[in-house]
Amino acid sequence: MTDLAGPAHPAIGPDPAVDAGRPGHDRAASGHDGRLVAWLLAAYPLAWAVGLGLVHHAALAGAMVLWLLVNRPLRVAPGTGPLALFVVVVALSGIGLESAGAGALFLLRLSWYLAALACWLYLTRLRDVLAGRRVVRSLVLLWVLVVAGGWLSVLAPDLEWSTPLARLLPAALADNELIARFLDPSVSETQVFRSDNLTLNRPAAPFAYTNGWGSAMALLTPFALAAVHDRRLGIPRPLVVVLLLLALVPFTQALNRGSWLTLGIGLAYGAVRWARLRRDPRPVAVLGLLVAVGLAVASLTGVAQSAADSLATRSADSNETRAGLYLETIAETTASPLIGYGSTRPSIDNPDGPPLGTHGQLWAVLFAHGFVGLVLYVGFFVAALVRARAETPVQHWAKVALVIGLVQLPIYGHLPHQLFVMVAAAAIVGWPTVVNHVEPGRAERPVGR
Repeated sequence: MTDLAGPAHPAIGPDPAVDAGRPGHDRAASGHDGRLVAWLLAAYPLAWAVGLGLVHHAALAGAMVLWLLVNRPLRVAPGTGPLALFVVVVALSGIGLESAGAGALFLLRLSWYLAALACWLYLTRLRDVLAGRRVVRSLVLLWVLVVAGGWLSVLAPDLEWSTPLARLLPAALADNELIARFLDPSVSETQVFRSDNLTLNRPAAPFAYTNGWGSAMALLTPFALAAVHDRRLGIPRPLVVVLLLLALVPFTQALNRGSWLTLGIGLAYGAVRWARLRRDPRPVAVLGLLVAVGLAVASLTGVAQSAADSLATRSADSNETRAGLYLETIAETTASPLIGYGSTRPSIDNPDGPPLGTHGQLWAVLFAHGFVGLVLYVGFFVAALVRARAETPVQHWAKVALVIGLVQLPIYGHLPHQLFVMVAAAAIVGWPTVVNHVEPGRAERPVGR
């Protein structure tokens, strides 16, 4: 195996010139430039801004399917089975639908999961170094846009607008809360907490809810660190470092405890793993220094005290709501354990509160698609993590993102966009690599999982 940080290594993917001479070389795959998935990832904020955030993924996935059909034979990558079977379970779970409104949400979710499968098949055909870098750069660009959305919410928290699509859809669809939030975007989510009657404007752009923003920030930050770490991506390191510091303000103001926790777990895992593989304690020391600098900046600017005061007020409300919702979700799912109910349903205990099958991707999959669907869904990502090569800096940080996404499952929903970041990370950690040569004087060190 190879030294993770060797500068002579390709950032991702094998060298097409080396691979082309191999028996059975896939010419279509080597000519695969990755643009469709790059557009799917990085163009999402634009689609969100014009009201097309709900259909953006399915549209580009359709183009991916067409590409796969043209460039046959279709080669199914290892690990595809659980995701494909999960999509079948999702389709079958439509049997449990009880209203037209639930049917609309069911079709949206089915389109996202089908798009995720298409994206996975498309990504696993990728064999070109430049195409791989394009995909990773699109993830870094998405992170930049999410940071920009956070700052937009800080500077103009009341900014919102209505898209033309809002006037074209039938009222039955346009009045649904989730659909309405995509048709009438706002850069912040305003929340009122009953304790002390606290009102907060929390960053949301380019997502429907602030939890989506916090989830995406945690999932995408490892790719920003990959840009700092791997110079072959060609992204200016000082620019990324400055943006990392600027991101601290909206990241703190969002009060996403789950985002703080999951990013912290991911960074700790990444630093310890890198230090162990390189036998170098400096990554752990750098992580400690970054945490200290972040806390100092937050304290000096007053952000830390403001966050602590607001967090103390909202924590009791949030914890109570989530705990009751999770327990009721589990209890109700036991009545339809195999394929679930197809979509969310109002809570029996708290009809005016959040529906069952919300406030976490794990609970959304469990309630809507049953225990079988949950095992297949989680199993797909866990299997990708176990198989992960993580031989290059980019793959290392993609593995960190995958860990963060798995830890987020009980806390945050991943639909629609974070699911595709997870699928991209799962594909990246499995991409094959070819070492052209090792830098003179640098001994190879084994790479573990």
